Amino acid sequence: MTTGRFALAALLAAAGMAGGCNVTSPGSSRSLGEVEYPQAFAAAKDVMSTYYSIASSEAATGVIKSRPKSVEPGPDRILGRSPARHVATMRVWPRGDEVLADVTVAIERRGDTVLRHMPDPAENYDSVPNQPPSRREAATTTEQNESWRIEKYDHAIEQKILRDLYLSLHPEEK
Repeated sequence: MTTGRFALAALLAAAGMAGGCNVTSPGSSRSLGEVEYPQAFAAAKDVMSTYYSIASSEAATGVIKSRPKSVEPGPDRILGRSPARHVATMRVWPRGDEVLADVTVAIERRGDTVLRHMPDPAENYDSVPNQPPSRREAATTTEQNESWRIEKYDHAIEQKILRDLYLSLHPEEK
């Protein structure tokens, strides 16, 4: 009986590996229709720059990344709120005669600074810490010591960006 369950579990695991995982991306996607890729990429960069400051864009890969943009989030704790920001990424690529685009707008929250450095393995907690913060954190800036975590994705803004991109390529449909 146990051998049968083990064989069934092994069979299911093998089938899962053969079929792969069906993981969806966190963003939103849209077909831009039958347009030229260079035109679509230029329009994507223009539309993205109306929402966010562009950090990088590469026409060869079709990826446009934004700089972080501070936002006013809802409260995430009883007293006050931790800082939040949007980080957006757009990808444009040709598929056959049409061009597709997807956008991901992550809402990130700043995490605790407690997690920014690892404890010294030789430290046994029996004595007073003898290393100053400058030794533990080296010569880093505040921005380098910040830890941000993705809280959720802003699908409403993703849809607005994709709609604006589509309408910029097809102005007759406004």
